[in-house]
This record gives sequence, C-alpha cells and structure tokens, in this order.
Amino acid sequence: MKNLFLLIIVAMILPLAFVSCQTEDSSDVNQDKIYVVYELFYNANTDKTVAICRLRFGGPTGTLLELTDPANVTFNGDVLPYSIAYTGHAKEYAGKVESGTFVYTNVDGDVFTNATPTMDTIAHPAAFDTLDKSSAYTYTWQGNALGASERVNLFIGSWTWGQDALFSAAGTGSTNIVMGITQMANLAVGSSTVYVDRKNETTISEGTSEGGLIRSVYRPLNIQITVIE
Repeated sequence: MKNLFLLIIVAMILPLAFVSCQTEDSSDVNQDKIYVVYELFYNANTDKTVAICRLRFGGPTGTLLELTDPANVTFNGDVLPYSIAYTGHAKEYAGKVESGTFVYTNVDGDVFTNATPTMDTIAHPAAFDTLDKSSAYTYTWQGNALGASERVNLFIGSWTWGQDALFSAAGTGSTNIVMGITQMANLAVGSSTVYVDRKNETTISEGTSEGGLIRSVYRPLNIQITVIE
C-alpha cells in the first residue's frame, strides 16, 4: 500500500515538473515580443563558469523559448545549445571567465549584441565561523564596495527545510550586511552552510521592445559555520 501511495505521488508530480520546464519554439512567436536574460556565472566551488541565455515570450515570466534554426545565441563565438538543466541555452567553461559578449540572432535575421557587465570578486569575512542568532551581526565582506548596479545575496541554511535565512545588500558604497535577529530566527543551532553571490545586473543595450537583462555573478567558496543561541 505504501509503494502504491508513492507511485501516485510521483505520477502527480512529474507532469507538473514537465509543464513548469516546458518550452515553445522561438519561431512560433512574435520575434519582437521575446524577452532575454543573459547570465555569466562563476562558481568557485566547482571552478566552472557557465554562460546562460534564457528567452521568454512576452516578458520576464512568459513561456520559456528554445531557439529554432536559423536562430541561435553565442557567447564569445561559441554556440550555446539548449540545456534542460539550466532551462535555457548554456555552455560551461573550465575556470573563471570574467567577461564576454552574447550575440543573439532571431529567426528573422535580426542580431542583438550585449557585453557582460564587470564581474567583481567577494569573499567571506576571515573570522566568520560562529553566529549567535540572539544577537545582530554585521557581515563585512572582503572585497570592493558595491557599485550602482551591484547586489550581494547571502544565504545561510542547513539540510533541514525551512531552517535558513536570506540577506542582501545593494546600493553604491555598501560594504556589509546587517543580519538582524528576526531574520535569523529560523536558523537551526549547529552546523550551517553559508553561500554568498555578488551580482552585477543591468538592462541590455540591444534587444526587442520587450527588453531584457544581462548580469555577471561571482560565488566564492562556501563556508561552514556554527550557529549558537
């Protein structure tokens, strides 16, 4: 009976997962209504960079599109194939790729060229190994102050669902994140993993009337900390 119940749950979930990742051919839609997001993401934990292009019909929450020949998108001259894992056209590179240029050509032959914004680095505070959830903490990262189009996102979590906290900082000149006790309330006592991303995001310079975004993201090595009360 238990196995039958699990099969029913799986049968319910799989179609939903398929629908959520379902794509449409780019040739089937109005080419001027395609919204594009380009991303160059370096992850020091894997020492890999991935260049991603996600296209949606009608805006940032529209239907995902897969490019149809002769349409294509390249990064630094490399054609980006469609990747289900990245829900977009993507290519992985060994090591850190700091910058590059995306070139998107639609089925009508229109060409849009966009260069990635600057990718700056970031590192965790040197002595950040313990966090007292009953006291506010100022997380001062190692690295430059933020520029006008930059943001830092910080996530702390354990393997247990819901025992996590998300913080962020934005604004020119920002150098830290103040972590308040309200935000830390859900953190589990014990070991947690800390992730931080530095993101530089701007609007695209060349695109359709729907527009789009282009960003560079840098993630340093994750760290383990001990959360106490």
